[in-house]
Amino acid sequence: MSDSSILSTRAAEDLLFRWGRAWFRFRSFSPLPFFLLFVALPSEVAWTTPVAVALSVYGLAGEALRIWAVGFAGSVTRTRDDRVPVLVHAGPYRFVRNPLYIGNFMIYTAAGFLFGFVWLTLAFAFYTALQYFLITEYEETLLGETFGMDYREYREKVPRWLPALRPRIESSAHTFHLGKAIKSEKSTLLAMAAIVILIIAKWW
Repeated sequence: MSDSSILSTRAAEDLLFRWGRAWFRFRSFSPLPFFLLFVALPSEVAWTTPVAVALSVYGLAGEALRIWAVGFAGSVTRTRDDRVPVLVHAGPYRFVRNPLYIGNFMIYTAAGFLFGFVWLTLAFAFYTALQYFLITEYEETLLGETFGMDYREYREKVPRWLPALRPRIESSAHTFHLGKAIKSEKSTLLAMAAIVILIIAKWW
């Protein structure tokens, strides 16, 4: 590879890192524009009860995945700081590297469909996928710099997005704490309750 190609690659990586850092710090607020549209615009479709129930179960499964992950990783998942105190590879982190973002994706898309939108929800899904691609580029660079070979081994064994059917790595010493998970997820659960109320109000 030529020197110019190497410089171009590094410049692209630096740009992805900066974009990812920006998205990371404002990730809690990034879905708000779409949810405002879901509330304000007229619905495109009215689902039958079985479809609505299936979508609700799908969204709740996303939150269950989040609780499972937070129960092992703790409140560090809420931080906007660049520092990562410990590498967690227990619970869902043995199957996939980003269970929290997968859970978010499931919750967001379930909510969009339940509000009665198809194309807008698909646009939201693309927006979310792009956001999480940039964020994980940033996060994994930091994790690689912080934990070195331990993280590189973890990254090689555990898939980023598509969960493995069996654990891919030995579990770290972290244990699951439901109480801490619920406490950490309090804001997410309140947001989901608000979304449910808005969906029911829109149906009526």
